[in-house]
Amino acid sequence: MSVPSSSSNKITDNKPGGTSPSPIEGIEGVPGPSSLEPMHSLLAQDEESEDYGEDGEEEDEDDSSEEESEISDTGIFCDAECEPDLDSNTCSLSSSQPQSFPQRVHSPILHTCVPLDVVQPQRKRKSDTESSLPCKKLNPEDKSHSMIVKKLDDKSKHMRCVIPTKDNPPPEMSNWLLQFQRWSNAERMLAIDELIERCEPTQVRHMMQVIEPQFQRDFISLLPKELALSVLAFLEPRDLLRAAQTCRNWRFLADDNLLWKEKCRAAGIEDLKDLPQIKRKNGRNSGNCSSPWKQAYMRQHNIKMNWRTKPIRTPKVLKGHDDHVITCLQFSGNRIVSGSDDNTLKVWSAVTGKCLRTLVGHTGGVWSSQMSGTTVISGSTDRTLKVWNAETGQCIHTLYGHTSTVRCMHLHGNKVVSGSRDATLRVWQVDTGECLHVLVGHLAAVRCVQYDGKLVVSGAYDYMVKVWNPEREECLHTLQGHTNRVYSLQFDGVHVVSGSLDTSIRVWEVETGACRHTLMGHQSLTSCLVQISISLLSLAFSSTAIL
Repeated sequence: MSVPSSSSNKITDNKPGGTSPSPIEGIEGVPGPSSLEPMHSLLAQDEESEDYGEDGEEEDEDDSSEEESEISDTGIFCDAECEPDLDSNTCSLSSSQPQSFPQRVHSPILHTCVPLDVVQPQRKRKSDTESSLPCKKLNPEDKSHSMIVKKLDDKSKHMRCVIPTKDNPPPEMSNWLLQFQRWSNAERMLAIDELIERCEPTQVRHMMQVIEPQFQRDFISLLPKELALSVLAFLEPRDLLRAAQTCRNWRFLADDNLLWKEKCRAAGIEDLKDLPQIKRKNGRNSGNCSSPWKQAYMRQHNIKMNWRTKPIRTPKVLKGHDDHVITCLQFSGNRIVSGSDDNTLKVWSAVTGKCLRTLVGHTGGVWSSQMSGTTVISGSTDRTLKVWNAETGQCIHTLYGHTSTVRCMHLHGNKVVSGSRDATLRVWQVDTGECLHVLVGHLAAVRCVQYDGKLVVSGAYDYMVKVWNPEREECLHTLQGHTNRVYSLQFDGVHVVSGSLDTSIRVWEVETGACRHTLMGHQSLTSCLVQISISLLSLAFSSTAIL
């Protein structure tokens, strides 16, 4: 950049014999040397106060160098004539001018270059050895290095004074976290153990507050439904019921029908068709808000708990047959039907225990009966079967055909199968009283019979159990194994369970006729068998019952 041509801004060389004008004289708006004396005195006072501490002792050289660097921030030192650059606050050197001008500094106050002697009078060196050292102000590289170091130290001190946060972490933390990520799992565990040992109680409590919510997350709601149900399937039914009380989403999952179907299957509940509908106390069906399999399980569970915990009510004594033997009992809903060897049947109320009506018509003792709804069928020693209306007490049909006592029968739908001491079985149409089929094959009195609508199973005093196809009047299998009379049967379409006077219970397979199991335990005749889900209740003359 060329030197300005204006005479007011021109700086002249010192000539012998002449006086040299002041470098700033003649500049418009710039005060003369006399007006700079107060500034000179103020700067001198500042330097004196900086050179001495509060106790009047002189500070170290390092402090003075820092103060000098602070003064140097006000301008750029140069040894040549320069022009002020008002935008950058620096001097522009003129390469065409000789390097013989006094040392100058750019003043941001005056917006021009002024001699250094005006701004900062030279100090006396402390010693001759120090005077031989180069001036830091005249060495730009040393000055800039010290300024950078000072600024970094100030920045580090400032960051350490600020409370660290997630947005403003300590500078060393990122390096530590990177190193932590490079470690193996064992190294991380060791580092965490060491970190916890060095923490104060307040810091450990802070860790607990941060970690605990991670274990309190609703992971079930975050999983897909199929995975959530797989997890809940491992719970016991009691725990599953408790889980349903947690929240709406857990209740929706815990009431899943397939989930409770598996629980029912584990408890031995295989079919829902024989289970009555469960109603709430207000009369509404609870199936609207719960799965059918859950209802079945709860009903079975409540029955078991009632038997175990609740006291049995005082039994009602039904008196009406006087001193005669009660030979058979049937019940349906709130009605109980009893048969006796006094030739009558009586219909009782299960709620009040009162006798509602007496069915009179047989001329011999009643030894067998079946009931469905309001229909009652009875078999007697008079060799007949009678069909009754339990509500009116009227005899609808009398079925003739057997030549001896009708000792057993089984009702299924609109058909009934009867067994007699004449060693035969007969299949009857209930609504018409017609005999449809006669099954002949036993060698002694038929004592028990079961019918599922397709097959007939009978047990007799000839020690045998027979499986029949009633439509073809054909014996499919003869199940042999008992060593005495067969008195009781149960049949579910797949298996036959028979009880005998030989005190044993046998389980047979209908398809093949093979004996799968022999159950021993009673000491006398097994007179009654009751199937409860997958369990079997057996009663014997020895006054014992085995489940």
